[in-house]
Amino acid sequence: MEKISNGGVPLKLKRGLIVSCQLEPDDPVKDINFVVNMAVSAEVGGAVAIRTNGPYHIRRILDVVKIPIIGLVKDRRFETFITPTFEHAKEIINAGAHFVAIDCTRRKRPQPLEDIFKSIRKDFPEVGIIADIADIKDAEAVFHLKPDFFATTLSGYTDYTRYRKLPDIDLVKELVKEFDIPVIAEGGIWTPDEALEALKAGAYAVVVGTAITRPWLITKRFVSAMKTIINNEEVGLL
Repeated sequence: MEKISNGGVPLKLKRGLIVSCQLEPDDPVKDINFVVNMAVSAEVGGAVAIRTNGPYHIRRILDVVKIPIIGLVKDRRFETFITPTFEHAKEIINAGAHFVAIDCTRRKRPQPLEDIFKSIRKDFPEVGIIADIADIKDAEAVFHLKPDFFATTLSGYTDYTRYRKLPDIDLVKELVKEFDIPVIAEGGIWTPDEALEALKAGAYAVVVGTAITRPWLITKRFVSAMKTIINNEEVGLL
């Protein structure tokens, strides 16, 4: 079957690794310098872009890196909490974001996607739009708005995709097969082998966050893996 094309929107991102440098409210680290230094480290390590949350983080990161910034705003008052309105998008674009990530799932939203896309294209035509989706139906529903990229960010995080295994390489394959829009693989990628698998499946770029930028969770993985032997030793089983 012939791929559905968005008309050949020029790509503004290099192929490669995008590093997500963000802090969540319940994270043990609160210092923004942590995020800024992670962004610097990512650029030095060869990342092609940074994905980050909020205008303040965007401004601080732009002061120290030269690679593009994918900006977003998380407003958890809404089901579609990633950049849910044009006002959110305008906030991060004015802070300097080169791309805006928008929750394009089928969940309830405070403003129609059509209005958000139209306003961004009209007021900020130089800014790229990344459609964060959860499954192929999301992509089909938003395709007519011609996002610059699809990102698999929300697979596994909606009621209708909670069953999907992460990283969702199958979704990458589905999107690449059906659409002529570049795909960014994101979500649950922990290892270089998984990043390579995403590229082999046709992903244009790969986003990695937790596995690089959240050392407390990386530490927990090691601790969890070691617990069995340590606990057995303590009860005399080894």
